[in-house]
Amino acid sequence: MNQPRMNLYGFPHKGLRNGISQVSMAAGTANASDPASLESLKALADELFTLLEEHAHSEESVVLPALEAKLAGSTEDNLAEHERLEAQIASLKEMLNAIEPGSHPGVLAGFYGAFSNFHAEYLAHMAMEEGKMLPLIWDNFSDEELMGQHGRIMASFTPKQILLWFKYIIPALNPMERGIIMGGFKANAPAPFFDSVMAMLSGQMPGGEYQAMATALG
Repeated sequence: MNQPRMNLYGFPHKGLRNGISQVSMAAGTANASDPASLESLKALADELFTLLEEHAHSEESVVLPALEAKLAGSTEDNLAEHERLEAQIASLKEMLNAIEPGSHPGVLAGFYGAFSNFHAEYLAHMAMEEGKMLPLIWDNFSDEELMGQHGRIMASFTPKQILLWFKYIIPALNPMERGIIMGGFKANAPAPFFDSVMAMLSGQMPGGEYQAMATALG
């Protein structure tokens, strides 16, 4: 049985799918007359937009330049999609910031519709990267080289950024994937930081799933 290849898209894309789905649900159920409901939606969307921007930066600063150096012209379409999606994110931010308690319900409905369109387009974008870009990456880099790229990306993150990514990635993984990422994290992170991540995850995961993960980690 062949060993699975190193997939730079796998975990972050699961986390982004989780975050996008949560914002979509929150936008569809938000109460335009309730300040707490709108604040919750805005806080959730702000976290998602932060992750989307960080993910694009990681690709554009590490993954795509390395591939372009090996295969000239291979990243042009991907970068063009990034620019289009970044413009959509900027528009969504403006729409959301304009919504205040007491705003006409149609304003919130307009954001929900625009975000739903973005949701569909970003899912298609990730599918393109996984179906088109990932095979090119595997054809041009060894797993050792890809681990090096992953290491450079992780080294660029602050503890605050790691905490936010884990908030969305870990609940979206299956038990085997959780064991891989959290086992490695426990082995390398300072114990107080690991404990703070586990405390955060205890409020983000169903109790049974969290307990199973905690037990497996020892």
